[in-house]
Amino acid sequence: MNKLIIIGSSGITIAIALLLVWPQYQKLQALKSDVELKKQDLQSQQAYFSQFNDISVRLQEYPDALSKISDALPKDPALASLVSFLQTNSSQTGLILKKIVLGGTAALENKKSLKETQLVIQVSGSYQSFKDFIALIENSSRIIDVQNISIEIPSKTSKESPTYTLDLKTTSY
Repeated sequence: MNKLIIIGSSGITIAIALLLVWPQYQKLQALKSDVELKKQDLQSQQAYFSQFNDISVRLQEYPDALSKISDALPKDPALASLVSFLQTNSSQTGLILKKIVLGGTAALENKKSLKETQLVIQVSGSYQSFKDFIALIENSSRIIDVQNISIEIPSKTSKESPTYTLDLKTTSY
C-alpha cells in the first residue's frame, strides 16, 4: 500500500509538473520558431543591402553621368537658380525679360517622389534672339519643358519688338 501511495503521489507530481512545464515548453518552441524567422529576415535584409552596396560601388564608376542626372533633376525646385538662369540667358541672347509668373509646385500623380514646377515667362526681342534663347533652354542641364509658346506681334507702325510668352515646366525630386 505504501508503494501504491508512493507511485500515485509520484504520478500526480509528474502530472502537475507536466501541466506547469508544458505551456512554458510550448512558449519556448514558439520563441525558437520566431527567432528562426527573424534570422531569415535578417539574412534576406543583409543580402538586399549588400546588393545596394554593390550597386553603389558600381555607380561610383560613373561620376559624370550621376552629376548630369543630379543637375537635370535637382533635389528641390530651387526657383531662385531657375529664375537666375532664365534671366541670364535671356539677356545673353539679347531678349528683355519682362515678366515671370510662378505657377506652383505639385507632385506627379504616378511618381510621388518627383515634383513639377510650372512657370510662365514673357520676353521681348528679335526672333533670332528668341530662337537662341529656346536653344539655350533645350540644351541646359536642367530638365525644362516648353509647354506652350505664344507670340504677340506689335503693329507695323510700332517700334516695339515682338513679345514671346512661354509656359515652362521643370521637374525636381
